[in-house]
Amino acid sequence: MLKILRTHSWLLVVVLAVIGVSFLLFFNIPAMSGLKNPSVAKIAGKSISLETFRLARQASSIEIALSSGNQPYGENLQQILDQMAWTRLLFLQAAKELHCLVPEEEVVQFIQQLPFLQKEGKYDPAIYQRFVSSFLVPQGITEERFLQVMHEELVIGEVKKVLVAPVEVVSGELDEIYNMTFGAVQVVLFRLKIDPFMQGLQVKPEEIEKEYKSHSKDPDYYTAEKRKAGYVFFSFPPEWQSLKGKELEEAKRKLLEKAEDFSVDTQRLMESSQTAEIEKIAREKNLSYRLTPFFSLDHPPTELEEPEKFAKAVFELSQEKPVSDPIETSKGYYVIVLLGVEKGVLRPFEQVKSIIEEKLKRKKAFEALFEKSTAIEKELNKALKEGKDIEQVARAQGLLIEKPPSFVPVDPPKDLNAAAEIGFACQLLEPSRLSRFLPTPEGGVFIYLQNRFAPALPNEMEIKNKLEKDLLMSRRQAFLEEWVLWRSKQPGYMPPTSLLQTAGIQDK
Repeated sequence: MLKILRTHSWLLVVVLAVIGVSFLLFFNIPAMSGLKNPSVAKIAGKSISLETFRLARQASSIEIALSSGNQPYGENLQQILDQMAWTRLLFLQAAKELHCLVPEEEVVQFIQQLPFLQKEGKYDPAIYQRFVSSFLVPQGITEERFLQVMHEELVIGEVKKVLVAPVEVVSGELDEIYNMTFGAVQVVLFRLKIDPFMQGLQVKPEEIEKEYKSHSKDPDYYTAEKRKAGYVFFSFPPEWQSLKGKELEEAKRKLLEKAEDFSVDTQRLMESSQTAEIEKIAREKNLSYRLTPFFSLDHPPTELEEPEKFAKAVFELSQEKPVSDPIETSKGYYVIVLLGVEKGVLRPFEQVKSIIEEKLKRKKAFEALFEKSTAIEKELNKALKEGKDIEQVARAQGLLIEKPPSFVPVDPPKDLNAAAEIGFACQLLEPSRLSRFLPTPEGGVFIYLQNRFAPALPNEMEIKNKLEKDLLMSRRQAFLEEWVLWRSKQPGYMPPTSLLQTAGIQDK
């Protein structure tokens, strides 16, 4: 954000007014950069220069960072940024057509109310300054550019409101979904095991060798990747055990701020390749900086607090993001630094031969199982249609019958095999109907829904209100995604080549 945010918010309004004018002219006056940069896309019949698209990608990068708290990274980052940039430009064009404008005062308020700029419930200029120096400056983003991106975000928000205004959830529909989600169900499960299909299967040696050569990047054929990390643990003091409620939350908040400060300082050191200075910074803050040996995800150092959570955080780091945000445990916060990666190596054929053989056998067994399940499904549905005893038919087909106690689909029994998948399927199934074959690691299952009972939950209206809100949000998001696809194929619109190569755009 701009320095004026620290002192004179009225001046920010003036700057925003200038940006607002430039936004109105954005698609009308050809930029000089467009004369020097090739066209990479078209919107409303007008060419989009490489520089314009680059700025849209930059804005998308900021959007990801502000929503997730981290700078974007990952193997698919370029594709994601291209899609977000294209979508952003589509919405900005729609904003021009719909004459969507946002008063400058709202932009000022929006920026000053960003959650990460708050301290004790109020906007804190010091936190903003830290954001400028640790996030904007290292990425070469000016404060003026950040301000423009925030202005565009609000304009795009107004466009989305206009577009999704007709989308709604009707009362009867909500009641139906509520009943199917929270009404207890009584089911009969017909399981088909994979084990009988594995018996007698043979895999030829040449098949095993071919699989090894053609799928040489299969993680199962490699030794486990190992990583080394440095970390500081901000522990909860013993005296906190007597704290409760707001006092405990306030104490944790202050400790979290210290951890965040150390994370920011460490990130800055890593960006300038000053890894050796991390321990010095820690000592100056009276913190203990420790190192781990190289370890795999499945075998983290046992002396750590919540080692599985620690290991998961380490393996989520990358060269682009080598420093974690504070990670909360039951006894404190970790700030972790990725110091080294030992990639797994391809194991010799003889070491993985048995693994490959087992995988190929399971693949063949599942192929036979699915073929069998298709025939069984026809027989079971035929029995239902003719009023026959479906359980008797299931036994004749070699299915194992299981009758769990009644349960609510969103909260199936924890000891039920494939509980989450079965629970979800029950939400979509009507009474006296049979589900499609549902694959599981052990084989698969058919679900016969015998009965569905009325929900018996307290705070029914509260639950319905939340359900309606979530459903409406999901439906609006789906509508906007469809709108982007529809808009992309209109005359005068041409997405960038990188998106035309994807299946979704090609099909359109």
